[in-house]
Amino acid sequence: MRHYEIVKIKENGKIEIPLEFAYEIGLVKDSYFLIEIDTDLKEVHIERVALPGKKLVEIELVVEDKPGVLAKISGTLGRNKANILFSEAEELEGIGLAAIVAVIDVSEMKISLNELRKELSTVKEVKEVTLKALE
Repeated sequence: MRHYEIVKIKENGKIEIPLEFAYEIGLVKDSYFLIEIDTDLKEVHIERVALPGKKLVEIELVVEDKPGVLAKISGTLGRNKANILFSEAEELEGIGLAAIVAVIDVSEMKISLNELRKELSTVKEVKEVTLKALE
């Protein structure tokens, strides 16, 4: 259900969400949210990515833009017990490549991030891999 509230900015860009709505969307200490900011439209959109207790990593990949590549990447992550919480892909204009950004939970993973990066790099269509632990 969609709600609309007018809130006053407290200080230094801090927004206070009414408590009853904060709990409903999981806006609690140590939860993770994606904040999308559109400076042209002067809009902000927030979306919950994970509740507290997760160990999150952001993955950025540049891949060949062809069918089945995302399935290979997802399979590699799944085999290593990395859970995809958010992903977005975009074609890179005119060069036959695509960019993929994902946020994964690695709390159940048994290999290191470096080993995961190496394994993702072995997928033939993957051209670049960057992993960044989120605090």
